[in-house]
Amino acid sequence: MKRLVTQEEMARVDQQSAEKFNLPTIILMENAGRSVIEHLQRYFGIQEKDFSKKNFLIFCGKGNNGGDGFVAARFLLNKKAKVTTFLLGKLNDLKDDAKINAERYQNFGGKIVEVTDNDFNFSSFIPLEKKDTYIIDAILGTGIKGEITGIYKKAIDFINQTNLPVIAVDVPSGVMEEGKVNNVCVKADITISMGFIKRSLVLPPAREYAGKIFVGDIGTCYNYFNNQGNTYLVEEKDIKNFLPKRISWGHKGTFGNCLVIAGSRGYSGAACLAALGALKIGAGLVYLATPKPIIDVVETKLTEVVKIPLNWEEGFTLNNLEILLSLLSKIDVIALGPGIGVNNNNTIFLKEILTTVAERKIPIVIDADGINCLKEEVAFFKTLTENNLSIILTPHPGELSRLIKVSPDEINDNRIEIARSFSKEYKIYLVLKGSPTVVATPEGVVYVNPTGNSGLASGGSGDVLTGFITGLLAQGLKPKEAAIVGVYLHGLAADLALIERTEYDFIASDIFAYLPKAIKKVLDA
Repeated sequence: MKRLVTQEEMARVDQQSAEKFNLPTIILMENAGRSVIEHLQRYFGIQEKDFSKKNFLIFCGKGNNGGDGFVAARFLLNKKAKVTTFLLGKLNDLKDDAKINAERYQNFGGKIVEVTDNDFNFSSFIPLEKKDTYIIDAILGTGIKGEITGIYKKAIDFINQTNLPVIAVDVPSGVMEEGKVNNVCVKADITISMGFIKRSLVLPPAREYAGKIFVGDIGTCYNYFNNQGNTYLVEEKDIKNFLPKRISWGHKGTFGNCLVIAGSRGYSGAACLAALGALKIGAGLVYLATPKPIIDVVETKLTEVVKIPLNWEEGFTLNNLEILLSLLSKIDVIALGPGIGVNNNNTIFLKEILTTVAERKIPIVIDADGINCLKEEVAFFKTLTENNLSIILTPHPGELSRLIKVSPDEINDNRIEIARSFSKEYKIYLVLKGSPTVVATPEGVVYVNPTGNSGLASGGSGDVLTGFITGLLAQGLKPKEAAIVGVYLHGLAADLALIERTEYDFIASDIFAYLPKAIKKVLDA
């Protein structure tokens, strides 16, 4: 897991690095500038002997980002590269570490071009032969307030118009907190995020400007600060570690029994996708409890799933409880909700079945209409989790909006903190679907998923995810791990599909075709 930090959290890392580890900010800045050169050299495949043939245009602001830029400029100068360094302002405006590093760069023979005029002509500094020319953006961090104007806007517009490779220092200039972007923003090929990945870089729309993201080693105690985080980016190696082990002598009981309660007239597909998802991810046995009126349709679609017909009168009736109670002794996990419809009968039924499940401590995954039926019953979740029932909710922003009475736009604008707050308050594991999908735990830790694409934005893909998480729980994973693995593999299957497919023609059932490739990729990592 890689820790994700806000600007405020990174400032505390810098401060504690100085106080606890005796690493003053001038050393952190030196390491940051060196790290920029190391990453750009590796990414663009520049041999040491070839730096003398390369041209670098370095754009520096007046703050710490600019200071990182001056350090990078000095290292490039030492490598005999051709370096042009712009300061957007006057040298007299510089303070503290940025000022020291500007002076060091000058002491090495570097020239700093002060840019104070909106009519400044940056184009005159681009060599006629552009193929060996690179731009380093060290203008602004995420802390900028208000619109970008004047020479800063002119510089950013110029950078974006050059079509040259762009390396952003820490964040592309114009990226703000929580993934927002200013009125203008640098479009980078790579971003070297110092110390830890800035949270903004993995959230839309800012992530579209960051390009490939690397972590710049600034020399602080990485493990110490990484363990202090409460927001993390999931990595492939985490999924490999979490995947349930398949013992060679196992039988279907070894890999768990799932009960999926799903479906209604017109929505047999939701039930089938959820049940098949649990089976395809490795569960030993899957029972699908679904309304009698659609049982024949389900029978023709699913071969390997055990079907249980339930009584239905425009919703599940309470006399179904007896049927299900007889099953619970052999069930390891329950999935509830896909395609059941929203009505009063289902709300009553859900509350009864959840109360019964809570007494038996069977973990439960609630999705789609299961959430919608309980949209006025959010306090009910607390009574369940207070009895140590493990619940995973898997809403999209619209479903969560109905539950917590916050608009979908507000949820999307602040998905990490809203997910964290909800999970902590109700002691629920929350899988907030979207871009990106995040998994929040009752302890207040949020895991951001890096996989997936717009091909998943089609009916049924959420039902498949419900099945994945349910099947992983059946195999013994804890709720946090099951949610993280299920979400990651779900998105990775969609990503691998793009090797030979497009996001336009990808549908939910296609996820199953690429799941084996996704699992194999993780196992081979």
